[in-house]
Amino acid sequence: MTRTACSVDFYEILSLPFTGSSSTVLSKQQIKLSYHKALLKHHPDKAGAVARETGLNGPTTSTSTPNSFLARSDDTSRQPYTIDQITTAYKTLSDPVLRAEYDRSLRLDRLKVAEREKTGDVFHTGLEVVDLEDLACEEAEAGDCWYRGCRCGDERGFLVNEEDLEREAEHGEIIIGCRGCSLWLKVLFAVDAGEG
Repeated sequence: MTRTACSVDFYEILSLPFTGSSSTVLSKQQIKLSYHKALLKHHPDKAGAVARETGLNGPTTSTSTPNSFLARSDDTSRQPYTIDQITTAYKTLSDPVLRAEYDRSLRLDRLKVAEREKTGDVFHTGLEVVDLEDLACEEAEAGDCWYRGCRCGDERGFLVNEEDLEREAEHGEIIIGCRGCSLWLKVLFAVDAGEG
């Protein structure tokens, strides 16, 4: 089974646990129930009724694409799911052979990510390299913080504080993500040997 880089986690779509073990016992009934809940949860017309019944009074925004559903306020990822994604997740996880193959590829993907993070060989979308001096500084009693606006419009999209710098002092660089989008910033800095 080949998975694309932009694929989503089928377990996440159906709100099912993934322990990394194929021996995790999920009955067909549990998977089917989660499938129906996912369809209702993300359906723009039915989500309001589900929210009233379950006490989840989130916004009922819908997207312009009829086949895409927007995750409600109880889902912090705000991930839009399509009918196809929800159905594919159900078909894959309800078939034991497809599920075993999917689990293997998911475990392999997670191992690769963990290995890249260990070696520092992580790819970040839109990574820009700057010097700490290029960021605006704000002095405070709790400690200094440095920030820079992002092109997504967040005035303080990239924010670094003294604790972050101390934690990465050995490396002389820190990689931070924008609070409002998927862009990243690598901040280079030098530690003053006179500080202590």
